[in-house]
Amino acid sequence: MTSNNDARPDLLYSQVENNLRQQIISGELGVGEKIPTELELCERYSVSRITVRRAVQNLVDEGLIYRLRGKGSFVSVPKRVIRKGSPNNFGYHAFSDIGGKSHRRVLERSSLEATPALANALDIKVGDTVLMAKRLVFEDSIPIALDSVYVSERSFPSFLDDLSEDMSLYGLLSENYGIQLGVEELVIDVSTAREDEAKLLSCIVGSPVYVLSKITKDSEGNPLHYSKSLLRGDRASFRFVISPEGKILTEA
Repeated sequence: MTSNNDARPDLLYSQVENNLRQQIISGELGVGEKIPTELELCERYSVSRITVRRAVQNLVDEGLIYRLRGKGSFVSVPKRVIRKGSPNNFGYHAFSDIGGKSHRRVLERSSLEATPALANALDIKVGDTVLMAKRLVFEDSIPIALDSVYVSERSFPSFLDDLSEDMSLYGLLSENYGIQLGVEELVIDVSTAREDEAKLLSCIVGSPVYVLSKITKDSEGNPLHYSKSLLRGDRASFRFVISPEGKILTEA
């Protein structure tokens, strides 16, 4: 495509933007693929850098492209908006309820001694045995999260055998173990993917990731498990509805 130098600037950036959008939608530019540089786009479309920057920024705002400082701009996977939904369904678990087909692959099953942080989270003693399962979570065929779950061996001695590849942790706790689930304590931080994490999540080293740290309790307030999940930042955004009293509301 070549542009008319006499065309209005707003039409020029729209042409560049629409052309790039069509390449992304058609798959000509695949997920994770680096788009041409500003200079290359200027030469390809015979437009100024200002025009290219505006077109690309609109696609960034739309969520079709994301930038990594010093590395360039890349095609995003369309984001999911994660809302507070049904009980115990806040995080990547919500994907299966909004159209995605989530499955998991077990990467590691192990036992370890409780560190002070784990002991505090699970309300056990330092040095007590903790069981850990690490799984890679997919939406359809795209890896979206690394999920590490920790439970007390004393409370769930057969946990590593009972937790299968695609079993929901909440299903295991409520249906298999007959536990009435209570509140969750969730902390959301932001980090960047290390080399080993990026390889598993099929993203670029340094890509943004959410770090979800969560303690789930039973109906009596006893800790059931602690989990730490890395969720690809290009795959989700979080939406909260908060009452005047500061409570997170459940959306219809």
